[in-house]
Amino acid sequence: MSRMYGTVSMGLRAPIIRQGDDLAKIVTGSVLDAMKEEGLVPRDRDVVCMTEAIVARAQGNYASVDNIATDVR
Repeated sequence: MSRMYGTVSMGLRAPIIRQGDDLAKIVTGSVLDAMKEEGLVPRDRDVVCMTEAIVARAQGNYASVDNIATDVR
């Protein structure tokens, strides 16, 4: 018997993240919705990741275009 190793990456639809949003609730809901819709079954050692960008948005830690323009000048 041979082992197959690999990585599967999927992007999931989620609501727009705003400052103060509960990321755990949003990510969990998005993953569960995708699993149900696509017939996916979680297995041992599966990993769910989120980008640093949505964490920063939920924390209100990001620069606006105006902030960047001011720094460039």
